Formats: sequence, C-alpha cells, structure tokens
Amino acid sequence: MARTHGIFMFFFYAEGFEMNTDTVTGNCFVRSKGKSGKWITAVFSRPQIVYNRLSYRKDEAQKEVQQLLAYLQTHPGIKLFNPRFLEKWEVYKSLAGNSRTQGMTPETHLFNRNNLGLMLQMYPELFIKPIDNSVGKGIIIVRRKADARGYEYKSACSDRDWLRCRLAQDLYSSLKRGMDPGRKYLIQRGLQLVQIDGRVFDLRAQVQKDGKGEWVMTGVGVRVAAPNKHVTHVPNGGSRADYYAVMKRVCGGSAQRLRMVEDQLRHICETVPSVLEKSLEMNLGILSLDIGLEQNGEMQIIEVNSKPASFDEDHIRRRHLEYLNQYLLYLSKSQFG
Repeated sequence: MARTHGIFMFFFYAEGFEMNTDTVTGNCFVRSKGKSGKWITAVFSRPQIVYNRLSYRKDEAQKEVQQLLAYLQTHPGIKLFNPRFLEKWEVYKSLAGNSRTQGMTPETHLFNRNNLGLMLQMYPELFIKPIDNSVGKGIIIVRRKADARGYEYKSACSDRDWLRCRLAQDLYSSLKRGMDPGRKYLIQRGLQLVQIDGRVFDLRAQVQKDGKGEWVMTGVGVRVAAPNKHVTHVPNGGSRADYYAVMKRVCGGSAQRLRMVEDQLRHICETVPSVLEKSLEMNLGILSLDIGLEQNGEMQIIEVNSKPASFDEDHIRRRHLEYLNQYLLYLSKSQFG
C-alpha cells in the first residue's frame, strides 16, 4: 500500500536507531518480479515520520526505548505520532473534565477503601480495573448480592463461581490481596449493556487522520463476550459480529432508533480524539475506542487505545491502510514542504 502512494516504509526496533549518526538498521519487504518477495535487513537514513507500534507496555517502558522516543519527539526533522500507550485514568480525567465529552464515560475513581465504599452505595455493579491493563486482564467485577446481604465478586475473564463477602471492609481486603502491589487500579460504574443472545457486546470503532489531517471514522465492528463472561476481547473467548446485523436486531428494525445510535457513535468519534490530543498534549494519528451501548440507549466509552490491533474485517483493514498512507503524505508535506 505504501509503494502505491510513493512512500518508502520500513520497520525498526529501538536498538536499531543510531542517534549519533541518524541512521537506522531496519527491515523492509522487497518484492521481486514473479516471486512472492522477502524481508531484508539493511541500514537506512533516518525516517521523516515515525509511528510507534510497540505492542507491549513493558517494551515501551525500557530505558533505551524511552530515550529514543524523547529524541524523536524533539528532533526537528522527524514527526512522531502515537508516541506512547494511554492510561485509563488520564483518559477518563481528560474526557470527564471537558464540557464536550463530559458524560461520555462511566463514573470512575482511583481504587481505595473510601472510593470503594462510596461507589458500592451508588451502583449495584462495579468494575475494578488495572490502570494499564489490556485485553481485559486483571478486571474484577463486583456486585451487590440479590438479597442485599453483602457482596460478590469474580474475575471478569472467568466463568467461575462468585466469591462472597458480608461487609464492604471485608470485600476491600479480599480485593486488595488479589491485586498486584506495584499497580494502580480504578473503580468504574458497571454498564448495563444491551445483550444479544444472552451475551453482552460492545462496539470497537477506529478513528484516524486522513490526507487532510482530519479525523475520520475508519470503521466499526462488534465484539461479543463468551457465555457467562463480562469482557468481549477475542483472547478471552469473545467473537466478532457484523455491526449492521447486530444493530438491526438491537434496534428492532427501527430506522429511527438506529439513526439515534449512529448519531451518538459519530459524535463520539468526531469529538473524543481532538479532546484527548489537546488535553494530553500528544500528536495522535490513530485511535480505537471500545464503546458500550446501555439498555437506556446511551453510549459510554469503555476504553481508548493508542495501539489498536488490526481489525479482522477486511474492508476496515483496507480502509485503515489507505487512510494511514494518506496521513503519512499529509505529514510529509506539512512538515517538510
């Protein structure tokens, strides 16, 4: 795709970038005539544009990676976008603190004894999440027992039986024992999600900048949780479904209800990226948003990801590559004339 746009693209790891000489040891795909092609390793001149696609937080946190990212962000001849992972707490504060996006996210607080007690009084169901988790790892769901005599909790990724606590202070102690002491956690209002065939689902929308540097929606898919699970990620047993087929069922065939859902989705995708860019003072080019549709018809943002995985849907993936290359050309022209 890059070649069809006249772009030379290569891939590199942090250790391949020589900051003293501005040369990079990297990899590119070479296609020979009549052959399938192969990956080659070579030394290249420094890139004009860098898109950070490191897939794991532990890799990005390494000292040499942080040094390189700091160098790239201040280099006058290099444009870096999506420079790092986002954390849930900073995303929530940015969106909840802006009048344009206020109310788009479920109420969230840092996990501590007082906040847990307050949230238990306000809501029948809560989600406890690591501030930096991915694919649903470490999420705990907590809810009041049906008879209002105590609480029960379990891993959101598990279909095991619920564990029970009589008092809120016992619940806090039990939750605390199961947490990684080196991580921060959030408490989030549990969403009353619409279900399909008895399973919860959410929407995964991708937004990115186009050839004019403007945010556009690449596409949207549906991710359905496995039976008796509360997270929709495919690694946790979730599955994908066609957006329009699901929405048609959920809206009961009503064109008006479907239009209301799509208006909300469009508004979220048009508003959130620019708010985050300004609040976090970060150059972003691509984001994915996990969005829940509640039973009252309201949409809520569950998560925003600056390292979106590739869509399984072919048409969305192709559109993503087209917009990406258009944006690279836009950056090149705006940065370097």
